[in-house]
Amino acid sequence: MVFSRKTKLETQNFLMETSFNQISSTNGRLRVTVDEADYKPAIDKKIKEYSKTAQVRGFRPGMVPKEYIQRIYGKSIKVDEVINTVSKVTNEAIAEKKLRIVGDLMPDNEISKDINWQLDKTFTFEYEVGMASDFTVDAEKLPSVKEYEIAPTEERINEAIEDLKKRFGKDVEVEEVEHDDMVFGKLTQVLPAEGEEAKTYEAVIPTAKIKTDSFHIFKGLEKESKANFDIQTIFESVRDLGFALATTEEDAQTLVGEYELVVNKITRVTPAELDQELFDKAVGPNKVNSEEEFRNEIKLIIGENYGRESIYMLEYSIDKTLIDSTPIELPDEFLKNWLLQINEGKFDTEQIEKDYPAFARGLRLDLIRNEIAKQNEIKLEYGDVLEEVKNEMRGYFGQYGYDGMEEMIDKMARNQLKENKDGTVRRYTDLAFAKKVREFLKTKMTFEKEVVNVEDFNKIAETIYAQ
Repeated sequence: MVFSRKTKLETQNFLMETSFNQISSTNGRLRVTVDEADYKPAIDKKIKEYSKTAQVRGFRPGMVPKEYIQRIYGKSIKVDEVINTVSKVTNEAIAEKKLRIVGDLMPDNEISKDINWQLDKTFTFEYEVGMASDFTVDAEKLPSVKEYEIAPTEERINEAIEDLKKRFGKDVEVEEVEHDDMVFGKLTQVLPAEGEEAKTYEAVIPTAKIKTDSFHIFKGLEKESKANFDIQTIFESVRDLGFALATTEEDAQTLVGEYELVVNKITRVTPAELDQELFDKAVGPNKVNSEEEFRNEIKLIIGENYGRESIYMLEYSIDKTLIDSTPIELPDEFLKNWLLQINEGKFDTEQIEKDYPAFARGLRLDLIRNEIAKQNEIKLEYGDVLEEVKNEMRGYFGQYGYDGMEEMIDKMARNQLKENKDGTVRRYTDLAFAKKVREFLKTKMTFEKEVVNVEDFNKIAETIYAQ
Protein backbone atom coordinates (compact mmCIF):
# COMPACT_ATOMS: atom_id res chain seq x y z
CA MET A 1 0.00 0.00 0.00
CA VAL A 2 1.31 3.42 -0.92
CA PHE A 3 0.74 6.40 1.35
CA SER A 4 1.27 9.88 -0.05
CA ARG A 5 1.16 13.20 1.72
CA LYS A 6 2.27 16.55 0.36
CA THR A 7 3.23 19.23 2.86
CA LYS A 8 4.88 22.61 3.03
CA LEU A 9 7.45 22.97 5.77
CA GLU A 10 7.67 26.48 7.19
CA THR A 11 10.82 27.37 9.10
CA GLN A 12 12.47 30.63 9.95
CA ASN A 13 13.74 31.29 6.42
CA PHE A 14 12.21 28.60 4.22
CA LEU A 15 8.96 27.95 2.41
CA MET A 16 9.52 24.93 0.18
CA GLU A 17 7.61 21.88 -0.88
CA THR A 18 8.21 18.31 0.25
CA SER A 19 6.26 15.16 -0.37
CA PHE A 20 6.77 11.77 1.22
CA ASN A 21 5.49 8.51 -0.25
CA GLN A 22 5.51 5.72 2.34
CA ILE A 23 5.77 2.59 0.24
CA SER A 24 5.89 0.18 3.18
CA SER A 25 6.67 0.16 6.89
CA THR A 26 10.39 0.27 6.04
CA ASN A 27 10.67 2.01 2.66
CA GLY A 28 9.66 5.37 1.27
CA ARG A 29 10.56 8.17 -1.13
CA LEU A 30 11.12 11.79 -0.13
CA ARG A 31 10.83 14.53 -2.74
CA VAL A 32 12.10 18.06 -2.04
CA THR A 33 11.62 21.11 -4.26
CA VAL A 34 13.29 24.46 -3.53
CA ASP A 35 12.77 27.75 -5.34
CA GLU A 36 15.04 30.75 -5.77
CA ALA A 37 13.38 32.58 -2.88
CA ASP A 38 14.46 29.78 -0.54
CA TYR A 39 18.19 29.94 -1.18
CA LYS A 40 18.90 33.38 -2.73
CA PRO A 41 19.21 35.26 0.61
CA ALA A 42 21.98 32.84 1.63
CA ILE A 43 23.76 33.33 -1.71
CA ASP A 44 23.59 37.13 -1.41
CA LYS A 45 24.99 36.94 2.12
CA LYS A 46 27.85 34.67 1.04
CA ILE A 47 28.76 36.91 -1.93
CA LYS A 48 28.80 39.93 0.38
CA GLU A 49 31.15 38.08 2.75
CA TYR A 50 33.43 37.07 -0.14
CA SER A 51 33.62 40.65 -1.41
CA LYS A 52 34.91 41.75 2.00
CA THR A 53 37.44 38.95 2.52
CA ALA A 54 38.61 37.89 -0.94
CA GLN A 55 42.20 38.72 -1.88
CA VAL A 56 42.07 39.66 -5.58
CA ARG A 57 44.87 41.32 -7.51
CA GLY A 58 43.84 44.78 -8.66
CA PHE A 59 41.35 45.35 -5.86
CA ARG A 60 41.89 46.71 -2.41
CA PRO A 61 41.02 44.34 0.49
CA GLY A 62 37.31 44.55 1.24
CA MET A 63 36.57 46.42 -1.98
CA VAL A 64 36.09 43.55 -4.47
CA PRO A 65 32.89 44.26 -6.46
CA LYS A 66 29.99 41.86 -5.87
CA GLU A 67 29.59 41.46 -9.62
CA TYR A 68 33.14 40.13 -9.87
CA ILE A 69 32.53 37.64 -7.01
CA GLN A 70 29.29 36.56 -8.70
CA ARG A 71 31.06 35.95 -12.02
CA ILE A 72 33.98 33.99 -10.49
CA TYR A 73 32.36 32.15 -7.59
CA GLY A 74 28.62 32.46 -8.26
CA LYS A 75 28.03 28.91 -9.52
CA SER A 76 29.92 27.16 -6.72
CA ILE A 77 28.21 29.35 -4.09
CA LYS A 78 24.84 28.55 -5.64
CA VAL A 79 25.52 24.81 -5.59
CA ASP A 80 26.59 24.94 -1.94
CA GLU A 81 23.62 26.97 -0.77
CA VAL A 82 21.04 24.93 -2.70
CA ILE A 83 22.46 21.73 -1.22
CA ASN A 84 22.58 23.28 2.27
CA THR A 85 18.97 24.39 1.92
CA VAL A 86 17.82 20.99 0.70
CA SER A 87 19.70 19.33 3.58
CA LYS A 88 17.99 21.57 6.14
CA VAL A 89 14.51 21.00 4.77
CA THR A 90 15.15 17.27 4.46
CA ASN A 91 16.07 17.11 8.14
CA GLU A 92 12.94 19.12 8.94
CA ALA A 93 10.82 16.64 7.00
CA ILE A 94 12.35 13.66 8.78
CA ALA A 95 11.80 15.27 12.17
CA GLU A 96 8.22 16.31 11.36
CA LYS A 97 7.25 12.82 10.18
CA LYS A 98 9.21 11.20 13.06
CA LEU A 99 10.89 8.73 10.72
CA ARG A 100 13.34 6.21 12.19
CA ILE A 101 15.91 6.61 9.43
CA VAL A 102 18.48 3.83 8.99
CA GLY A 103 21.45 4.22 6.70
CA ASP A 104 21.65 7.40 4.59
CA LEU A 105 19.12 8.85 2.21
CA MET A 106 19.88 7.51 -1.28
CA PRO A 107 19.53 10.22 -3.97
CA ASP A 108 17.75 9.40 -7.24
CA ASN A 109 20.43 10.40 -9.74
CA GLU A 110 18.03 10.10 -12.67
CA ILE A 111 16.06 13.07 -11.38
CA SER A 112 19.04 15.29 -10.56
CA LYS A 113 21.31 14.48 -13.52
CA ASP A 114 19.71 17.07 -15.83
CA ILE A 115 20.14 19.99 -13.43
CA ASN A 116 21.57 23.13 -15.01
CA TRP A 117 23.19 24.90 -12.08
CA GLN A 118 23.83 28.03 -14.11
CA LEU A 119 20.30 28.65 -15.38
CA ASP A 120 17.82 26.71 -13.24
CA LYS A 121 16.08 28.50 -10.41
CA THR A 122 13.88 25.69 -9.13
CA PHE A 123 15.51 22.43 -8.06
CA THR A 124 13.95 19.06 -7.27
CA PHE A 125 15.64 16.19 -5.50
CA GLU A 126 14.23 12.78 -4.68
CA TYR A 127 15.58 10.24 -2.20
CA GLU A 128 15.00 6.61 -1.43
CA VAL A 129 14.43 6.34 2.31
CA GLY A 130 15.09 3.33 4.55
CA MET A 131 13.31 3.21 7.90
CA ALA A 132 12.99 0.95 10.90
CA SER A 133 9.44 -0.03 11.68
CA ASP A 134 7.73 1.45 14.74
CA PHE A 135 8.43 -0.27 18.06
CA THR A 136 8.12 0.34 21.77
CA VAL A 137 10.26 -0.72 24.72
CA ASP A 138 9.07 -1.07 28.30
CA ALA A 139 12.10 -1.95 30.41
CA GLU A 140 9.98 -3.09 33.36
CA LYS A 141 8.06 -5.59 31.21
CA LEU A 142 11.10 -7.27 29.68
CA PRO A 143 11.51 -10.99 30.49
CA SER A 144 13.77 -11.94 33.41
CA VAL A 145 17.40 -12.74 32.71
CA LYS A 146 19.51 -15.46 34.32
CA GLU A 147 22.58 -14.12 36.12
CA TYR A 148 25.13 -16.81 36.88
CA GLU A 149 27.58 -16.66 39.75
CA ILE A 150 30.57 -18.96 39.73
CA ALA A 151 31.35 -20.46 43.11
CA PRO A 152 34.96 -19.44 43.94
CA THR A 153 37.51 -22.07 44.91
CA GLU A 154 40.14 -21.68 47.62
CA GLU A 155 42.76 -21.47 44.91
CA ARG A 156 40.93 -18.55 43.28
CA ILE A 157 40.58 -16.80 46.66
CA ASN A 158 44.33 -17.12 47.24
CA GLU A 159 45.02 -15.73 43.76
CA ALA A 160 42.71 -12.79 44.41
CA ILE A 161 44.44 -11.97 47.69
CA GLU A 162 47.84 -12.06 46.00
CA ASP A 163 46.52 -9.76 43.27
CA LEU A 164 45.24 -7.32 45.93
CA LYS A 165 48.56 -7.38 47.73
CA LYS A 166 50.24 -6.44 44.47
CA ARG A 167 47.59 -3.89 43.51
CA PHE A 168 47.89 -2.06 46.82
CA GLY A 169 51.61 -2.56 47.06
CA LYS A 170 54.10 0.23 46.65
CA ASP A 171 55.99 1.17 43.51
CA VAL A 172 59.66 1.15 44.36
CA GLU A 173 62.28 2.49 41.97
CA VAL A 174 64.98 -0.13 41.39
CA GLU A 175 68.40 -0.22 39.74
CA GLU A 176 68.08 -3.13 37.29
CA VAL A 177 65.25 -4.66 35.28
CA GLU A 178 63.83 -8.00 36.34
CA HIS A 179 60.69 -9.82 35.25
CA ASP A 180 57.40 -8.10 36.21
CA ASP A 181 59.09 -4.70 36.45
CA MET A 182 57.76 -1.57 34.74
CA VAL A 183 60.24 0.16 32.43
CA PHE A 184 59.78 3.84 31.60
CA GLY A 185 61.73 5.40 28.77
CA LYS A 186 61.93 7.15 25.42
CA LEU A 187 61.49 4.94 22.35
CA THR A 188 62.91 6.28 19.08
CA GLN A 189 62.83 4.93 15.53
CA VAL A 190 66.38 4.15 14.40
CA LEU A 191 66.03 4.41 10.62
CA PRO A 192 63.04 6.55 9.56
CA ALA A 193 61.95 6.65 5.93
CA GLU A 194 63.78 9.15 3.74
CA GLY A 195 62.47 12.65 4.28
CA GLU A 196 60.55 11.74 7.47
CA GLU A 197 61.36 12.48 11.08
CA ALA A 198 62.03 9.60 13.43
CA LYS A 199 58.96 8.53 15.41
CA THR A 200 59.32 8.88 19.17
CA TYR A 201 57.20 7.66 22.06
CA GLU A 202 57.22 8.01 25.83
CA ALA A 203 56.97 4.30 26.54
CA VAL A 204 55.70 2.51 29.64
CA ILE A 205 56.68 -1.13 29.16
CA PRO A 206 55.34 -3.86 31.48
CA THR A 207 57.97 -6.57 31.18
CA ALA A 208 55.36 -9.24 31.94
CA LYS A 209 53.87 -8.48 28.51
CA ILE A 210 57.16 -9.05 26.69
CA LYS A 211 57.65 -12.34 24.86
CA THR A 212 59.66 -14.87 26.84
CA ASP A 213 62.32 -15.21 24.15
CA SER A 214 62.76 -11.41 24.05
CA PHE A 215 63.03 -10.69 27.77
CA HIS A 216 66.84 -11.08 27.65
CA ILE A 217 66.94 -7.72 25.80
CA PHE A 218 65.56 -5.97 28.90
CA LYS A 219 66.97 -8.07 31.73
CA GLY A 220 69.62 -6.17 33.66
CA LEU A 221 68.97 -2.78 32.00
CA GLU A 222 69.75 0.19 34.23
CA LYS A 223 68.65 3.82 34.25
CA GLU A 224 69.97 5.69 31.17
CA SER A 225 71.02 2.43 29.51
CA LYS A 226 69.93 1.67 25.95
CA ALA A 227 68.45 -1.30 24.13
CA ASN A 228 67.69 -1.81 20.44
CA PHE A 229 65.08 -4.21 19.11
CA ASP A 230 62.60 -4.89 16.31
CA ILE A 231 59.41 -3.15 17.45
CA GLN A 232 57.01 -5.88 16.21
CA THR A 233 58.82 -8.84 17.79
CA ILE A 234 58.84 -7.76 21.44
CA PHE A 235 55.25 -7.94 22.70
CA GLU A 236 52.81 -10.82 22.83
CA SER A 237 50.28 -8.79 20.83
CA VAL A 238 49.91 -5.55 18.88
CA ARG A 239 47.36 -4.47 21.48
CA ASP A 240 50.05 -4.72 24.19
CA LEU A 241 52.38 -2.60 22.05
CA GLY A 242 49.66 0.04 21.62
CA PHE A 243 49.09 0.26 25.37
CA ALA A 244 52.80 0.53 26.09
CA LEU A 245 53.08 3.49 23.70
CA ALA A 246 49.72 5.06 24.67
CA THR A 247 48.52 4.78 21.08
CA THR A 248 45.86 2.83 19.22
CA GLU A 249 46.19 -0.77 18.13
CA GLU A 250 45.83 0.35 14.52
CA ASP A 251 48.69 2.85 14.89
CA ALA A 252 50.87 0.26 16.63
CA GLN A 253 50.24 -2.16 13.76
CA THR A 254 51.94 0.25 11.33
CA LEU A 255 55.19 0.47 13.30
CA VAL A 256 58.04 -1.48 11.74
CA GLY A 257 61.80 -1.74 11.99
CA GLU A 258 64.37 -1.14 14.71
CA TYR A 259 63.72 1.15 17.68
CA GLU A 260 66.01 2.32 20.47
CA LEU A 261 64.86 2.51 24.08
CA VAL A 262 66.57 4.88 26.52
CA VAL A 263 65.57 3.92 30.07
CA ASN A 264 64.42 6.75 32.34
CA LYS A 265 63.10 4.80 35.30
CA ILE A 266 62.47 1.24 36.50
CA THR A 267 59.80 0.45 39.08
CA ARG A 268 58.82 -2.72 40.89
CA VAL A 269 55.74 -3.42 42.97
CA THR A 270 56.47 -4.48 46.54
CA PRO A 271 53.39 -6.47 47.65
CA ALA A 272 51.48 -5.09 50.62
CA GLU A 273 51.47 -6.93 53.93
CA LEU A 274 48.37 -8.91 54.86
CA ASP A 275 47.38 -6.47 57.60
CA GLN A 276 44.67 -4.00 58.58
CA GLU A 277 45.97 -1.36 56.17
CA LEU A 278 45.44 -3.74 53.24
CA PHE A 279 42.02 -4.81 54.56
CA ASP A 280 40.87 -1.19 54.71
CA LYS A 281 42.15 -0.32 51.24
CA ALA A 282 40.79 -3.44 49.58
CA VAL A 283 37.28 -3.74 51.06
CA GLY A 284 36.69 -0.50 52.99
CA PRO A 285 37.68 1.00 56.34
CA ASN A 286 37.01 -1.27 59.33
CA LYS A 287 34.81 -3.61 57.28
CA VAL A 288 36.91 -6.62 58.32
CA ASN A 289 39.36 -7.00 61.17
CA SER A 290 41.05 -10.34 60.66
CA GLU A 291 42.50 -12.51 57.92
CA GLU A 292 39.57 -14.92 58.20
CA GLU A 293 37.02 -12.12 57.77
CA PHE A 294 39.06 -10.75 54.90
CA ARG A 295 39.04 -14.11 53.10
CA ASN A 296 35.28 -14.39 53.53
CA GLU A 297 34.78 -10.89 52.14
CA ILE A 298 37.00 -11.66 49.16
CA LYS A 299 34.97 -14.83 48.58
CA LEU A 300 31.78 -12.76 48.44
CA ILE A 301 33.34 -10.24 46.07
CA ILE A 302 34.57 -12.96 43.73
CA GLY A 303 31.14 -14.54 43.81
CA GLU A 304 29.60 -11.28 42.60
CA ASN A 305 32.28 -10.43 40.06
CA TYR A 306 33.78 -13.67 38.83
CA GLY A 307 35.81 -12.89 35.78
CA ARG A 308 35.08 -11.39 32.39
CA GLU A 309 33.22 -14.48 31.19
CA SER A 310 30.28 -14.20 33.58
CA ILE A 311 30.04 -10.42 33.10
CA TYR A 312 30.18 -10.78 29.34
CA MET A 313 27.51 -13.48 29.37
CA LEU A 314 25.20 -11.32 31.48
CA GLU A 315 25.63 -8.39 29.08
CA TYR A 316 25.08 -10.71 26.12
CA SER A 317 21.90 -12.05 27.75
CA ILE A 318 20.57 -8.54 28.39
CA ASP A 319 21.21 -7.53 24.78
CA LYS A 320 19.66 -10.75 23.47
CA THR A 321 16.57 -10.18 25.61
CA LEU A 322 16.20 -6.66 24.21
CA ILE A 323 16.38 -7.91 20.62
CA ASP A 324 14.16 -11.00 21.14
CA SER A 325 11.51 -8.94 22.96
CA THR A 326 11.44 -6.00 20.53
CA PRO A 327 10.55 -6.97 16.95
CA ILE A 328 11.87 -4.39 14.48
CA GLU A 329 11.54 -4.63 10.71
CA LEU A 330 14.44 -3.28 8.68
CA PRO A 331 14.69 -2.40 4.96
CA ASP A 332 17.10 -5.25 4.31
CA GLU A 333 17.63 -4.80 0.57
CA PHE A 334 17.95 -1.03 0.96
CA LEU A 335 20.59 -1.43 3.68
CA LYS A 336 22.56 -4.04 1.73
CA ASN A 337 22.68 -1.71 -1.27
CA TRP A 338 23.64 1.21 0.97
CA LEU A 339 26.46 -0.80 2.60
CA LEU A 340 27.74 -1.77 -0.83
CA GLN A 341 27.85 1.88 -1.95
CA ILE A 342 29.40 3.47 1.15
CA ASN A 343 32.19 0.88 1.26
CA GLU A 344 33.17 1.85 -2.31
CA GLY A 345 34.38 -1.52 -3.54
CA LYS A 346 35.93 -2.70 -0.27
CA PHE A 347 33.30 -5.43 -0.02
CA ASP A 348 31.41 -7.32 -2.71
CA THR A 349 27.80 -8.50 -2.62
CA GLU A 350 28.75 -11.91 -1.24
CA GLN A 351 30.64 -10.38 1.70
CA ILE A 352 27.76 -7.97 2.43
CA GLU A 353 25.31 -10.90 2.48
CA LYS A 354 27.56 -12.85 4.82
CA ASP A 355 28.07 -9.99 7.30
CA TYR A 356 24.57 -8.52 7.11
CA PRO A 357 22.94 -10.58 9.92
CA ALA A 358 25.53 -9.30 12.43
CA PHE A 359 25.13 -5.75 11.12
CA ALA A 360 21.33 -5.95 11.39
CA ARG A 361 21.56 -7.30 14.94
CA GLY A 362 23.83 -4.41 15.94
CA LEU A 363 21.55 -1.88 14.24
CA ARG A 364 18.47 -3.20 16.03
CA LEU A 365 20.33 -3.07 19.34
CA ASP A 366 21.40 0.54 18.69
CA LEU A 367 17.82 1.54 17.87
CA ILE A 368 16.51 -0.07 21.06
CA ARG A 369 19.21 1.48 23.25
CA ASN A 370 18.58 4.93 21.74
CA GLU A 371 14.86 4.57 22.39
CA ILE A 372 15.47 3.55 26.02
CA ALA A 373 17.84 6.49 26.49
CA LYS A 374 15.31 8.89 24.93
CA GLN A 375 12.41 7.63 27.05
CA ASN A 376 14.38 7.78 30.28
CA GLU A 377 16.55 10.86 29.62
CA ILE A 378 19.80 8.92 29.83
CA LYS A 379 22.61 11.33 28.97
CA LEU A 380 26.22 10.46 28.16
CA GLU A 381 28.94 12.78 29.41
CA TYR A 382 32.64 13.13 28.66
CA GLY A 383 33.48 11.62 32.04
CA ASP A 384 31.62 8.42 31.12
CA VAL A 385 33.69 8.01 27.97
CA LEU A 386 36.94 8.88 29.76
CA GLU A 387 36.19 6.33 32.48
CA GLU A 388 35.69 3.63 29.84
CA VAL A 389 39.20 4.27 28.49
CA LYS A 390 40.68 4.39 32.01
CA ASN A 391 39.00 1.13 33.03
CA GLU A 392 40.54 -0.63 30.06
CA MET A 393 43.95 0.74 30.98
CA ARG A 394 43.50 -0.23 34.63
CA GLY A 395 42.80 -3.76 33.51
CA TYR A 396 46.00 -3.71 31.53
CA PHE A 397 48.23 -2.21 34.24
CA GLY A 398 46.38 -3.77 37.19
CA GLN A 399 48.97 -6.42 37.98
CA TYR A 400 51.55 -3.69 38.54
CA GLY A 401 49.47 -1.95 41.20
CA TYR A 402 47.52 1.30 41.11
CA ASP A 403 49.46 3.22 43.72
CA GLY A 404 50.74 6.37 42.07
CA MET A 405 49.52 5.35 38.58
CA GLU A 406 46.07 6.98 38.47
CA GLU A 407 47.48 10.31 37.31
CA MET A 408 49.42 8.61 34.53
CA ILE A 409 46.37 6.53 33.47
CA ASP A 410 44.18 9.65 33.43
CA LYS A 411 46.70 11.52 31.29
CA MET A 412 47.09 8.62 28.86
CA ALA A 413 43.31 8.22 28.54
CA ARG A 414 42.75 11.93 27.86
CA ASN A 415 45.52 11.95 25.24
CA GLN A 416 44.03 8.92 23.52
CA LEU A 417 40.64 10.63 23.25
CA LYS A 418 42.21 13.92 22.17
CA GLU A 419 44.20 12.30 19.36
CA ASN A 420 41.13 10.30 18.26
CA LYS A 421 43.11 8.05 15.97
CA ASP A 422 41.06 5.60 13.91
CA GLY A 423 37.78 6.52 15.53
CA THR A 424 38.89 6.10 19.15
CA VAL A 425 36.28 8.55 20.47
CA ARG A 426 33.46 6.85 18.58
CA ARG A 427 34.50 3.39 19.79
CA TYR A 428 34.69 4.33 23.48
CA THR A 429 31.56 6.47 23.21
CA ASP A 430 29.64 3.46 21.91
CA LEU A 431 31.01 1.29 24.73
CA ALA A 432 30.20 3.89 27.39
CA PHE A 433 26.68 4.44 26.03
CA ALA A 434 25.94 0.70 25.94
CA LYS A 435 27.22 0.39 29.51
CA LYS A 436 25.07 3.30 30.74
CA VAL A 437 21.91 1.85 29.19
CA ARG A 438 22.67 -1.59 30.66
CA GLU A 439 23.22 -0.05 34.10
CA PHE A 440 19.80 1.57 33.82
CA LEU A 441 18.21 -1.71 32.72
CA LYS A 442 19.70 -3.48 35.73
CA THR A 443 17.53 -1.23 37.93
CA LYS A 444 14.36 -2.09 35.98
CA MET A 445 14.68 -5.71 34.79
CA THR A 446 14.33 -8.87 36.87
CA PHE A 447 17.37 -11.11 37.31
CA GLU A 448 17.34 -14.70 38.50
CA LYS A 449 20.64 -15.50 40.19
CA GLU A 450 22.08 -19.00 40.19
CA VAL A 451 25.34 -20.22 41.68
CA VAL A 452 27.23 -22.74 39.54
CA ASN A 453 30.70 -24.21 39.38
CA VAL A 454 33.12 -23.39 36.56
CA GLU A 455 32.40 -26.57 34.57
CA ASP A 456 28.62 -26.03 34.57
CA PHE A 457 29.08 -22.38 33.72
CA ASN A 458 31.11 -23.26 30.63
CA LYS A 459 28.40 -25.66 29.42
CA ILE A 460 25.68 -23.04 29.95
CA ALA A 461 27.74 -20.41 28.14
CA GLU A 462 28.28 -22.70 25.17
CA THR A 463 24.51 -23.21 24.84
CA ILE A 464 23.63 -19.52 25.19
CA TYR A 465 26.18 -18.29 22.65
CA ALA A 466 25.05 -20.92 20.14
CA GLN A 467 21.48 -19.55 20.08
